[in-house]
Amino acid sequence: MSSDYEKVADKVGLVPNVRRKDNVYQAAAVAGTTVIAAIVGLIYGGWPVGALAGALAGLVVSGFLSGLVLMIIGLGRK
Repeated sequence: MSSDYEKVADKVGLVPNVRRKDNVYQAAAVAGTTVIAAIVGLIYGGWPVGALAGALAGLVVSGFLSGLVLMIIGLGRK
């Protein structure tokens, strides 16, 4: 059963999400993408600068995109 806060968060879209399941999925997606980006940065840029730059880029991009996806999914919930 959804709480009133979760219903408001789904409709507004810019309020922090407190659903454990959504947050676990988002954390896994961000972590996986960050690791992949760090490996790509390591291959193309070397250690440690390339790996750190890749990890930072992966963290920022995947954090933004996963938040956007969760926001869109939340708007579709009733």
